Amino acid sequence: RDIPVSVLSDIPRVLLRGISADSRQIKPGFAFVAIKGDNVDGNRFIPNAIENGARLIVSKNPKPASLDVAWLQVEGDLRAVLAHMAAAIEGFPARKLRVIGVTGTDGKTTTSSMIHHLLSKAGIKTGMISTVNALIGDQELDTGFHVTTPDAPDIQRYMRMMVDAGISHCVLECTSHGLAQGRVIAADIDIAVITNITHEHLDYHGSLEAYVHAKGLLVEALAQTPRKRIGNPRLAVLNKDDEHYAYTKRLAPGKLVTYSRLNEADIWANEIDNQPDQLSFTAHIGKQSYRIKSPMIGIFNVSNSLAALAATVLGLGLDPAQAAQHISSLPPVPGRMEVINMGQNFTAIVDFAHTPNALERSLETIR
Repeated sequence: RDIPVSVLSDIPRVLLRGISADSRQIKPGFAFVAIKGDNVDGNRFIPNAIENGARLIVSKNPKPASLDVAWLQVEGDLRAVLAHMAAAIEGFPARKLRVIGVTGTDGKTTTSSMIHHLLSKAGIKTGMISTVNALIGDQELDTGFHVTTPDAPDIQRYMRMMVDAGISHCVLECTSHGLAQGRVIAADIDIAVITNITHEHLDYHGSLEAYVHAKGLLVEALAQTPRKRIGNPRLAVLNKDDEHYAYTKRLAPGKLVTYSRLNEADIWANEIDNQPDQLSFTAHIGKQSYRIKSPMIGIFNVSNSLAALAATVLGLGLDPAQAAQHISSLPPVPGRMEVINMGQNFTAIVDFAHTPNALERSLETIR
């Protein structure tokens, strides 16, 4: 009753232990969702799922008479069905969390890490699900391929672990693939942060317009978040310098705050000093100004810092002076302009730049 799924068959009474759209991950007591993807039809793997212990099959197709297993025939987007059922199995954990979603072509992992750091430094119990790892209290869990958002059942499982650990806030890094494939549906986003949108993943999305639309889904998700006992900010945090700002701004269903390193905004920067060992700038938040020093290098990290400050200070009410100070203690983000110092007489930097914009910014910074 709590999930928006159109059912075409009787609803079987079965107790589920988990759910997956990958027959190889099915365990006894799991539900298998037979999704027809771009290249593979999940219905082909129903026998494998049953062999692995599936207790329920969810499909758009009617149940074959030859199969002796509980069956749920539905219509609509099966990826959304997977996400909502995963949330239901885990007890809708996102409804008990303040969820900050972060997307963008470049800088989303760094910005997510900054937000997690600032909230943690403020004494707020915060978890994070990124393409690098999942941080749940003292636990650091591997999230897989390190290039995209985990699948919906994994996101819901991590969020359940956060709730059980007494965590109140979750930072969720959202890739365009994750958004387009419905992995963050039922993640109940409260604050949506967009770093930037440039040329990437056109092999998957097919066009720049489709890619921009996928990124915009994070802002649109604010309107779909159900009412929470802790309240609903429904806040969009947008980069005023981004060429697609006008589009994402129109998608915002509620409050909107902007940040910029080129123009005045709700939070903006000037007096930028980009040195090989330190980045410093002045951040203007309302009528107050704060000099910020960051161990991260590269002017693009001014924008990432402003995004994190906008989400935490303007969105969640952190003290601006303390937040500005805590930027300086941010630990290195693995693989993001990470300086490696082993006592060698040359500079070594590891960076994940894999888009035209990111590679250009990295090379500019290094020079």
